[in-house]
Amino acid sequence: MPMIELTTSRGALDHETKQDLAAELSTIALDVEAAPFVRFGAAAHMQALAWCFVNEQDVFVGGQPHPKPIYRVTVTIPEGAPGVFGPLAKPGREKLVERVTAAVLAAEGTENTPVEAHRVWVQLRQISDGHWGGFGEVITLRDLQAYGLNTDEPGSRIDRLRQAALESVGATSTA
Repeated sequence: MPMIELTTSRGALDHETKQDLAAELSTIALDVEAAPFVRFGAAAHMQALAWCFVNEQDVFVGGQPHPKPIYRVTVTIPEGAPGVFGPLAKPGREKLVERVTAAVLAAEGTENTPVEAHRVWVQLRQISDGHWGGFGEVITLRDLQAYGLNTDEPGSRIDRLRQAALESVGATSTA
């Protein structure tokens, strides 16, 4: 259930490119979030919870405008996501940062070099269990696990939330 915020310089990307990048960032976050246990990137019911907010604004580096766009990608994930947080998740965090940086530079049409990657900063945030709200109620990590893995009973609270999310985005299947 990642929430992604892409903040960039005004006019850095056209509308279609922003939309494509938002989709890719959502898939990357979903792929890494629960890894190595499961890959959620293409699952419609998980994509329905992966939101990407795009903000364009004036960005200054050291108080000066930069000749190229600057990007900050903030990925917020529930505490306990095995692929990103915890003592064994360092490779997952590294993979997330590498993939996000590569996706942003590819969207811009720029080669992924250390000089260009300097303009892309990725921040990872975690929300404590029980401090995430959606559907008008508190959602716990256990709820998210049942939601993602379809381990709940048909007609259960979580199943109803899953169906509501799919209906909201116009999807029809949890496959």
